Amino acid sequence: MNAVLKAQISIVTPKAQTTRDMILGILTEETLGQVVFVDTPGIHRAREGGINQYMVNQAREALNSPNLVWYVVDPSSALEHEQPVIDLLKSSGAPVALLLNKMDWVGTKIPTDRIDSLEETLHQELKSAGIEVAGVYRISGLNKTGLDDLLTLSWSLLPEGAPFYPDPDQISDRPTRFFVAEKIRERLYYLLGDEVPYSCAIEIEKFDENPKLPRIEAVIYVERESQKGIVIGQGGSKIKEIGQSARAEIEEFLGQKIFLGLKVKLLKDWSKDADNLKRMGYNLPAPRRKS
Repeated sequence: MNAVLKAQISIVTPKAQTTRDMILGILTEETLGQVVFVDTPGIHRAREGGINQYMVNQAREALNSPNLVWYVVDPSSALEHEQPVIDLLKSSGAPVALLLNKMDWVGTKIPTDRIDSLEETLHQELKSAGIEVAGVYRISGLNKTGLDDLLTLSWSLLPEGAPFYPDPDQISDRPTRFFVAEKIRERLYYLLGDEVPYSCAIEIEKFDENPKLPRIEAVIYVERESQKGIVIGQGGSKIKEIGQSARAEIEEFLGQKIFLGLKVKLLKDWSKDADNLKRMGYNLPAPRRKS
């Protein structure tokens, strides 16, 4: 989606389950119309309650009524990892474009025969599940290859109608604060170890949009006291590195210089607590009533 929109509205990191929210991307072409994309969190088997259930629910919600699903697969994946996705696609009833991404890896990180095998396996599994496969494409989001044919297919399957968003320059429905928080969270995934970023949440406390130098104050919440020291680092070295890196990303996104202040606070076990999840903007569905 970032490659198609020519803007990084979804954060991307090497770590799995980076995306937490549904994010709308809007592509408006004067002669063709408008496509509204919904980027979802990665689908996985999640335990009841907590941030992981929220992420899977976001993906389920996005699959309620699409005209087409772009099913993006990492070339290092395997059928057992993709089965939860296929189970959800079966219930959506929408046609699916099977997209094998990261084709820039082929021949270096991933052998060609493995890609061939994965494509055949997933294609057959989708058809066996009764899912309409509208097309199979090998793409590279990084190099922006293979996207033209995919977009041609997508335009052909969209129904005619009035645009959902009348401003042709609008590329998302999210406020600027959301993207600023995501840029900070993205830096945590790059600059911290494997476990800690998943325990972090970002809250924008202040966003003073001064035309000369916008001032942004944000809090990084962690779940355990020991994680505060990891995020802050010895003598504040790590939080300084995070702040410098995040500020550069935010300035590129906003197209202007900013002041960024970061603090680290403890919010014990926030990712498992419904009230704290809601405070962070992650609203879990109401629990089902027992009959």
